[in-house]
Amino acid sequence: MGEDRLRLSLEESHHLLHVFRAKEGTPFEATDGRGGFFGCVLEAVERRAAVGRIVERRPGSGELPRPMELVVGLPEWRAAEQIVEHAVPLGATSIDFVVCERSGRDALGPQRIARLMRVARAALKQSRRSRLPELTSSERLTKAIGDLRPGDRYLADPDGNPLTPGAAKQGQAPIQPAVGPPGGFSQEERRFFLDREFIPISMGPSRLTTETACLALLSLVRNPL
Repeated sequence: MGEDRLRLSLEESHHLLHVFRAKEGTPFEATDGRGGFFGCVLEAVERRAAVGRIVERRPGSGELPRPMELVVGLPEWRAAEQIVEHAVPLGATSIDFVVCERSGRDALGPQRIARLMRVARAALKQSRRSRLPELTSSERLTKAIGDLRPGDRYLADPDGNPLTPGAAKQGQAPIQPAVGPPGGFSQEERRFFLDREFIPISMGPSRLTTETACLALLSLVRNPL
């Protein structure tokens, strides 16, 4: 609408006006999902859309200094939703649900990805991040890893060692955690990761579900940032 005003979507306007009961003059926060984060004041309602006056800009609000590119062996549907719901507040900038030997299901289709994007948007707002992550579902592990840029790579692995302080390199390279599907990666898949410089990291002595292991590994690798 201009440099000092923005118009919310009808869905976001409904939430602001009818859930939070905002009136003219009510302050609120908004993000464009591309790194823009704005402090606003509700100025008007035009055709059911809330119009806000921007009073503060905080670009990159809530974002980590380095990208976090999560690779997950495709789990069952509910687990995928939980991973997105919790990985977004932890800073994941992309999540690829990859078909593996033990996934037992096909790659997620467009409708499923669209549903996960709605979960991601809700998690983005809850966590006050400003950049919406990319969600994909690769049909092959070779493609998923082949598409990654060079970065600090970590593999959740029962035979790995604890993450040591200072293991991450300096700079702006992405951090790339990988977690297996239920049942874990096969031995061949594990060798594939090790051949591509993924460092095996232990998640402790207890057996974790895919979704729990994702959160544990993300938390470990984000702590030094």
